[in-house]
Amino acid sequence: MKYPTTKPYLIRAIYEWCVDNNLTAYISVEIDQNTSVPEAYVKDGEITLNISPIAARDLLIDNDSVQFTARFSGISRKIFVPTSAVKAIFAKEINRGLFFTPDTEQKMLHTCEKEDTKQLEFLPDNYPVPNNDRERAHLKIVR
Repeated sequence: MKYPTTKPYLIRAIYEWCVDNNLTAYISVEIDQNTSVPEAYVKDGEITLNISPIAARDLLIDNDSVQFTARFSGISRKIFVPTSAVKAIFAKEINRGLFFTPDTEQKMLHTCEKEDTKQLEFLPDNYPVPNNDRERAHLKIVR
């Protein structure tokens, strides 16, 4: 069974953490054909965007994208970034947050599945199954 990606949930969590701690939230974005950002600010196929409440108006972080309106050199621009293009979300002041690699989620899922399987492989065949039918307690009240 394929589960939905956790990436948008993690992005929202770090964003809220930044806001709660009065930190400036930034996202690092890898530009692709689905990304709508001001091209003049793109460097080496990437752009870093301030998504703090002061800089980003009408911010929406949903499961598919990050969208907001921001001003660049005094001109208001609508920004659209697919969640898959977000490389990182971090607090500018302390440079802490989450930095994603293209295959981070696949590795995490594979590792979890592999570890679960390992545990099952090492259980002996005669592993005791807990019995939910409890017998009477063996303790007595002593006065």
